[in-house]
Amino acid sequence: MKNNDTTNCITALVIVILCMAFTPYVFMLLWNWIVPIFWSGAPILTFWQSFGVVILLGIIGSFFRNNNN
Repeated sequence: MKNNDTTNCITALVIVILCMAFTPYVFMLLWNWIVPIFWSGAPILTFWQSFGVVILLGIIGSFFRNNNN
C-alpha cells in the first residue's frame, strides 16, 4: 500500500512540473505568433518572461475569483 502511495505522489509531482513548464511555453508561442500581427512593436517573449506573465496573471486572477460557494 505504501508503494502505491509513493507512486501516486511521484506521478502527481511529475504532472505538476510538466504543467508548470507547458503552460508558459504555450503562452510564449501564442504571444510570439499573435501579438506581433496586431502590434508591430511587440516584444518577443522568452520562456522565463512568459513564465512570469503566467504567474502574474494567476495572482491577478485570484483576486477576482468568487469563493462564496
